[in-house]
Amino acid sequence: MKYATLAIIALLAGSCTSDSSEQPFPGNTNWDTYLGDPGRSHYSALTQINRGNAAQLELAWRYDSGELREGNSSMYTSPLIIDGILYGLSPKLTAFALNAATGEELWRYDPGGNGAAQRGLMWWQEDNDKRLIYAAGRELIMLNADSGSPITSFGDNGRLDLRPAEKEAPFFTSVPGIVFEDLLILGFSTAESANSHAGMIRAFDVHSGEEFWRFNSLPVEGGLGSETWEEGSLNNSGGANNWTGMTLDSERGILFVPTGSATPDFYGASRIGDNLFANSLIAINARTGEYRWHYQTVRHDLWDRDLPAPPTLVQLERNGVLIDAVAVTTKSGHLFVFDRDTGESLYEIYEVNGLPSELPGEVVSPTQPVSSVAFTRQEFEMTARNQTAINHVTNLIAPLDQRPWAPPTTDGILFYPAYDGGAEWGGSAYNPNGHKLILNAQEIGGILRVYERPAGYGRGLYAENCGLCHSEDRTGTDRGPSLLDINERLSFAENSEIVLNGRGNMPGFDSIESYERRAIIEYIRNPDSEEFSQERIEQANSNTDYAFAGYTRVRDHEGLPGNTPPWGTLNSIDLATGKIDWQINFGNYPSHPELNWGAESYGGPVVTASGLIFIAATPDKMFHVYDSRDGSLLWEYEMSAAGFATPSMYSVDGQQFVVIAAGGGRMGPPSGAEYFAFRLPYTTN
Repeated sequence: MKYATLAIIALLAGSCTSDSSEQPFPGNTNWDTYLGDPGRSHYSALTQINRGNAAQLELAWRYDSGELREGNSSMYTSPLIIDGILYGLSPKLTAFALNAATGEELWRYDPGGNGAAQRGLMWWQEDNDKRLIYAAGRELIMLNADSGSPITSFGDNGRLDLRPAEKEAPFFTSVPGIVFEDLLILGFSTAESANSHAGMIRAFDVHSGEEFWRFNSLPVEGGLGSETWEEGSLNNSGGANNWTGMTLDSERGILFVPTGSATPDFYGASRIGDNLFANSLIAINARTGEYRWHYQTVRHDLWDRDLPAPPTLVQLERNGVLIDAVAVTTKSGHLFVFDRDTGESLYEIYEVNGLPSELPGEVVSPTQPVSSVAFTRQEFEMTARNQTAINHVTNLIAPLDQRPWAPPTTDGILFYPAYDGGAEWGGSAYNPNGHKLILNAQEIGGILRVYERPAGYGRGLYAENCGLCHSEDRTGTDRGPSLLDINERLSFAENSEIVLNGRGNMPGFDSIESYERRAIIEYIRNPDSEEFSQERIEQANSNTDYAFAGYTRVRDHEGLPGNTPPWGTLNSIDLATGKIDWQINFGNYPSHPELNWGAESYGGPVVTASGLIFIAATPDKMFHVYDSRDGSLLWEYEMSAAGFATPSMYSVDGQQFVVIAAGGGRMGPPSGAEYFAFRLPYTTN
């Protein structure tokens, strides 16, 4: 039902909000779905750990999951726990099963390869047929959950190549899909450049791996949504893909799909129009793939403002009734909430005027939709930390266009919040006690600059495929290291291996031709010598006239954000009104732990019926417990590496546990491969 009376709601709410451990406590409680349930609520009904005893939490066990990936290793996995067994992944995507109470290893499965980023796993069960499923780069792997051996009847001996056949382009899948009945529903990640796959949502049969249905989130010519593209432009575009995961209303059979930007990013002269279904929340029939409704949060995106997290199924009260809704957080720091059935916005949305572009061929959308609910500031405020910081940042941003919604230029624009938000892929938690949304956010400015695509074959290929992470001049950005000393660090063969297969957080480029990879490597190693035919130069320069200069944040002379704090926050939002109940500074940078002004964060929260918020996510390696009433800190623990993942909550034999992956690998060392599980001192219920 869409609505329920308040009397029933009060009764239900009263059954799950007490701090008392005197309530009946189950022997085993599972966490069998990524982020807790298909609605991505990040919620646990367990109450044994509560406000009165959270300070007594202790380490139950820690498990070293295995070898780090080469380079800047990371591990974002939120494990699953079913019937007292924990299933997780190592940084190299070796799957394993543990006794969830003790951390004792039961089995391991090594898929081979260098590993990749993966935030979680999937579970399917029919009677005693139990299957563990996860994506490793381009492949979907299905294992017998009891033994860790491949399900040979699925795909090719337990593996399914997920790459679309229509095009050769970068491809990987870093987030679990949706398991619904006998379907596995998946999106994927691809490149940010013109060389990217067209976005699509696909459902596969859990038994065979055969494709069951497909929804083209990047429209096909003449298909639904194609009318928002200039004629012919769809043939030169990609993206509008679901890279961050989806949400399911199981009762309604509705799939909620957030999408990324259309490509190429940042310069859209080749994709004139609003560009549906990019930057959209799409509601789809989960059984058939049929379209129901959509809302586009950014038209003709030029700022990489894709929707960064799976939406959260929530409820909110209006006029004495409870409405089933879906909440969407954005990189711009805005919250959109829609009626699940109709797509009607439950917050006011207003239109702001766009600004014209100075780049030839670019046509900016005349207006953009903006939610009336924001959880970050919307304008950059100059740091006041000290005069040296002020002088440094003042000089840095002086040449930039600082107007809101300014389109990219060759001189650069200042936009706020920057590339990673606002909100990021960790997502938000729904607290049914009071209908609150719990969300960690970050605030730091970004510099967005484009430059004319350079002449030269390798130089142009580098600009298209590598410059966004390693910068226009190979000096590095926040996402990728400097390549100026590459000849001193790597041989040509080692360089070739990395470009082909990837390393650390860098994907491989096996989708481009070998002579193109060689041209890129030769340019990186010796940028002053290029000897290629004019035909190849023209071929390389034919797709995009402007290239992105790289992901750069506004930081002061010590590498701290160049805006006033807070730089990272934890928030509780009243869904009925959109107002922030409380907001606290969240996290610290290891270089300045004394500031307590917040930090960037990656990974999300879990909220419990006993009124607790469990979250790691910050670069200071801390795992925290907060009071959901006011954000007060109740407990924290320093791990061996930062926990850039979302915790999982479960119970075994009447004992409540919480577990978090400590993989590090962002914002400086160290990287790690350990899982940490915590509980209260052992009790018997």
